Amino acid sequence: MMSYEKSHRLRTKSISTIIIFLILTFLLFPSILLAADHPCKNASTNLRGDLDVIGNRGGLWTLMEQTEGLSEKSVIGLQLDAKLARSVGKFEELCESDKKPTKKLFTSITNLLGEARTIFNPQSSGEKILGLISNLSKKLDALLLNFK
Repeated sequence: MMSYEKSHRLRTKSISTIIIFLILTFLLFPSILLAADHPCKNASTNLRGDLDVIGNRGGLWTLMEQTEGLSEKSVIGLQLDAKLARSVGKFEELCESDKKPTKKLFTSITNLLGEARTIFNPQSSGEKILGLISNLSKKLDALLLNFK
């Protein structure tokens, strides 16, 4: 009878120790619990924030309207603003669907948004801005073709 009680106490102690360890682990490291969640939520928020930075400046259309010699070609800027918004929107759609986007796609869109933000350099001439915009347009066209 004595050995049964000892083994029962040992099992109870080891089970309670394991439970306490697990509780402390999840309290101290909540990221373990959140790791199962797909990173789409944070990625979409980051992309939308980057797009908003461009939009808050008036977009590429406004930049072209305000740059000497580019106002007659400002429709290109308007098209680029729409392509940027479409790429972020498509990423968000993929996040909501069963087919989740890849990290590579997120990085590609982030890089394109970064390129769009750097076009707003006040030191740039009209020709340089037009060249940067043309290059960005080609890259966005290639990216949007991948969505289809």
